[in-house]
Formats: sequence, C-alpha cells, structure tokens
Amino acid sequence: METDNELSLFNNAFVADLLREAGDKVEYWDIRATVSEGTTLDFTDQRSTEISSYEMTNCGIRAFINGGWGFSVFKDLNKDSIRSSFLKSIKLAKLTRSLLKNEFKITERDPLERSFKIDSKLPLSDVSIEEKIKLVKSHEKIAAGSSKLVTNTRTIYMDGVSNYIFISSFGSKIKQKLSYLRLLNMVYSRKAGITQRSINSVGGLGGFEIVLTEKAEKLSEKTAQESIKLLDAKSPIGGQFTIIADPKLAGTLIHEALGHACEADLVLSKESILKEKIGKRIALPDINVIDDPSMGQGKKLGLPYELFGSYFIDDEGIPSQKTTIIENGILKNYLHNLETSSRMNLPPNGHGRASSSSAKPQVRMGFTYIEPKDWNIEELIQDTKNGILCEDFLYGYTNPTTGNFQFKCKFSYKIENGERKELMRDVALSGMILEVLKKVSAIGDQKSFSYSDGVCGKGGQSVRVCDGGPYIRVDDITVGGLN
Repeated sequence: METDNELSLFNNAFVADLLREAGDKVEYWDIRATVSEGTTLDFTDQRSTEISSYEMTNCGIRAFINGGWGFSVFKDLNKDSIRSSFLKSIKLAKLTRSLLKNEFKITERDPLERSFKIDSKLPLSDVSIEEKIKLVKSHEKIAAGSSKLVTNTRTIYMDGVSNYIFISSFGSKIKQKLSYLRLLNMVYSRKAGITQRSINSVGGLGGFEIVLTEKAEKLSEKTAQESIKLLDAKSPIGGQFTIIADPKLAGTLIHEALGHACEADLVLSKESILKEKIGKRIALPDINVIDDPSMGQGKKLGLPYELFGSYFIDDEGIPSQKTTIIENGILKNYLHNLETSSRMNLPPNGHGRASSSSAKPQVRMGFTYIEPKDWNIEELIQDTKNGILCEDFLYGYTNPTTGNFQFKCKFSYKIENGERKELMRDVALSGMILEVLKKVSAIGDQKSFSYSDGVCGKGGQSVRVCDGGPYIRVDDITVGGLN
C-alpha cells in the first residue's frame, strides 16, 4: 500500500496553496483522503461464495458558504485532481447557497495537529490470505458438525487497514492509521418442520489477535448450539409483562429507540421526539445514558483490542469524547457534528461520521450504553414474580419521530415466582421509548455490563458502532409472540 507517496501530497506548501486559492471565497473547507486495503471472505455451507481483496484510494473535499455546502469526491489522488475538485466544491457551495432560505455560520474551532495509530499485536498485513481462509473454514466446519439438525451455515470475515489524513481551513492536520476486523457466524437448524436461526459476531479495532480470543474461537459453536436450542422452545402468549433485558437487548433498545432521536440533525429537521427536551426529565432518576467512542474502552472491558465503535477523531477533525445524553433522568445533550453544533450555538462533541472519505459526515453514534447501578442478575430474577428474561435480539424497528419501537428477541425465559423457567422463542417487544424509560424498575451492576458490536445504517451509509449496558428490568411492557 503506497500510502506515503499518495498522502505526502498534502504537505505544508500545497495546503498553503489551497488556502490562498480559497481566499475569502469560502468560510470553511476540509479535505479527507484515505488509502485503504482489506479482505472479505464469505463462506456458505462450507463453500466459498466470495474471496476478495481490495486496494482503494478516495478523497472528499467540502466547502461551506453561509449555510451552503459543496462536496466533491474523486479517486485519482494527485495535485491537479485535488485542486480541480477543490475549486469544484467551492462552486457547488455557491450554487447551494443561492438556493437556501436558512443561513448559518460554521463556528470556528481550535486547530488540531496530531497523528494517531492503532497498535496491533498481530498486524493484518502479516497474516496471509490462506490463514484467513483456514480460519473461516474452521468455523464453518465446527458449526456444520455440531448436530445433524444444522441445515445451513454462513461465516463472513472482513478486515481492513486504512491510512487517513484530514485537513481543514481551521488549521487542523490530522493523520491516522486504523485497522479493523469483524467475524460473523450464522447457523440455521431445523426439526419437525421448524427452522431456527442464530447469529453472533466478534469485531474490533486491532489485528488478527481479535479472532484468537476465547469469545471468537467459540463463536461458531455458540451460534450452532443456540439455533439448536431454539428448536424446542415455545412461543409465548402475548400481553403486558415485566421483562428483564440482557446487555445486548438493553443496548439495542437504547441505541435504536433513544440514540437516533438524540442525533441533532434529526432534531433540527423535526424528526426527533426529543426536540426541545434538553433540561427536561425524560427518564427515571436512576438512569444515565452515555455515548463514549473514545479509545481505551476495550481495555476497561478486559479486551486485547479496541471496541468496534471507537475512533480517535470523527470525520470533521473533532476528537472522540464522552458525551452524557441522560444524567439522572434529565436529557443533557444531543449528539452533534460541526453543522448542528454551529446552528445550535454549542460545541461539537465528536459525532460527525462518514462511512468513507467519499461520503458526507452525518451525526452518528459510537458506543452508546446505559450506566450500571447495583442489582446483580440473580437478585433481578428473584425479585421478579411474573415476567420474561429476554436475551439478545434478532431484528427491530424504531421511529425516532414518535419514539415507537418493536424488537424481536433471540432468547427468552419465562420467570415465575422469582425462578427462571422454560425457554421461549419469537418474543417480540413493543412500546414508546419515553414511556419505557419511566418504567425501568431495576438496573444491573458493573459485573453484568456487556456490549455488542455491529454496523448502523443511516442516509445510505453504514458505520461501525457498539452499544450495551447492564441487565435492566422494565415493568408493564407489551409482549407479543406467535400464539
């Protein structure tokens, strides 16, 4: 990957030329350029459906004039194409500005000059494609051999290494080198005409050491056993129940039903139920919700790599940072990028993210979680007379404009008189997030805290995220099933 030659184009002399070229034509501009390479392996039923690698260069240049943005992207990284796209973005900003009714300014920020790098114990560049294929084939074999009830398996391996530079008219010049890896396993099982599916993944920022952890090594076995176990589970009778949500389900709930409504671009476009609710109580006093994508979260959780949803800086050169969304039940902050923070006259908090340098930054989450309290899981179950213990999720839907959500759980156990009983499947939860936040009757302790990794889609883009929390108990929530 010839990154040094390509990104070295952005030396001080060339940046000074661009500053002179912009002059007073624009109020703000920034450049993002990435040189990256990676691997994708996709096996289904122990046969490869995709073995691919890529080397990619892309660059995006934005210009801003009094509320109007111009954005130009290209892949041929040389001074002529950079200068041409730079002038094109200025022209587009002027055109956009002429069509706007609402004007605003981008508030100037302090410049940042830093270099960041992910340290890997086993760099991805040192691992051959043959070794990566061997890993995937091993997981496929383990899953398929778990039981005669297993009908289909799928394992996807994805990794990437990127060298990135960010330059802005504020005087920022930031370089970073990141590497990520994600392994996903899916298993279908069938018995007596019933088919069940389970999906699990492991992902993070780092090197090949991510797939050598105990969790990763047991991934396919765990997935297969879950799908088999679900075959004998029963579907519940719907109604109003007390539920105990595990960290994965609690994290999904807080990400999907609350987190998106906290994204300030949706607030400004009147698509959020949290519009004009800063400083108001929206949850019980025990509830604190955080988004903290800063590096070091993995170490706190005892991992040899960084969390999949973490980053050094966002895609507007703002350092990642801990942002308190809810504090003691009070809505304290929205998540911001440069535009939303400027329009609301607030400092940005590092949530302007893009899927690549050729995509526009949007307001996005990083690692969103509920802070733990003091209940352990045994106490939660024993204190629940009639309810359902819900673990993990399959899929869900949420509407940030109304706060309405619907989620389908992977595993659920009936709770009777403080004891966990039979396993259930196809348990679906629905409700309104602002009502649910006022029905949380217990929050688990630090020992029960965990998280999940994934990708989150918005505006045609997908970015790395994590969410989580402790176990939480919610009273009087609508539960549906097949019966």
